Amino acid sequence: MKDIIIILILFAAVIFTVPLLLGKTGESGLPAEERAAVVFPDKLNLYLTGTNEIVTVTAEEYLTGCLCAQIPINYEPEALKAQACVSATYALKVAKNLRGSDKLPPGADISDASTICQPYFTEEKRREEYGADYDKYIGNIEAAARYGKYHIITYENEPIYAVYHSVSAGRTCPSEYIWGTALDYLRSADSRYDTDYINFECVNELREEDVRAALVHYDPDIETPADCARWFTDMNANEEGYVITVNIGKNVFSGGDIWRIFGLRSPAFTVSYLDGIFTFTTKGYGHGAGLSQYGANAMALSGSTAEQILHHYYGADVEIT
Repeated sequence: MKDIIIILILFAAVIFTVPLLLGKTGESGLPAEERAAVVFPDKLNLYLTGTNEIVTVTAEEYLTGCLCAQIPINYEPEALKAQACVSATYALKVAKNLRGSDKLPPGADISDASTICQPYFTEEKRREEYGADYDKYIGNIEAAARYGKYHIITYENEPIYAVYHSVSAGRTCPSEYIWGTALDYLRSADSRYDTDYINFECVNELREEDVRAALVHYDPDIETPADCARWFTDMNANEEGYVITVNIGKNVFSGGDIWRIFGLRSPAFTVSYLDGIFTFTTKGYGHGAGLSQYGANAMALSGSTAEQILHHYYGADVEIT
């Protein structure tokens, strides 16, 4: 079964209205005074980019489709529940910025485009991707979706930017290395199990002309040294290898910049040059911030609950409501 890695933009712009369920008890069984004021909506209008249509889906259907698009469905139930909380929270957070924008067609609350929210698989796509495994694991996925609807991750009474990735570099990456903004709940967390991932370290080779083209596409005014071996200098990285800054000529780039520009597997990388070829050696898979899905599954296998997993990756100060 293939792992699906989705590159998520931290400050994507999407919005939909979040109803307040005050003064009554919902399916969660929690009394009103113990529930968060902001909860996941029972239904939402989802824009499917592949077919250019808007469909109305329940919360559980939406989160089921998100889970199938975002995480290996054979992962442990507690890891799936943690991801469901992340998917629900992320949708609430990024969607809050979209109302009235031109990023969605009229009548849509949210989209399946990862560039503005997060990916979603229809049932047809789920069966196409997973075959017989879909029926084998759908019970776990649906149970996780039900859990995620009623467990939103908040910090200072607001849903967090619940970003996630497939595999870290051994610890997760602080958000400022990737997006230039430090968030208290996106700090570095231990994820040592990730180093056991079968493709933990990978090599990506790019031709000199392709590297130059990518840099010029990013910044048409960029000036690079004549000697290609001097293009990536003064690299500043932390212990796990996440690049904080690197110089290209007179230009200073973050590790997140380089990760995005060249489509690397991870911003934890080294780079070398020989005979017209740049070789990027990366650790992990994905941007490295927030929840590590592989690490979450390892924690679940060791007996951790979804809530323990979420507190581990987002910090003790977040609340799972």
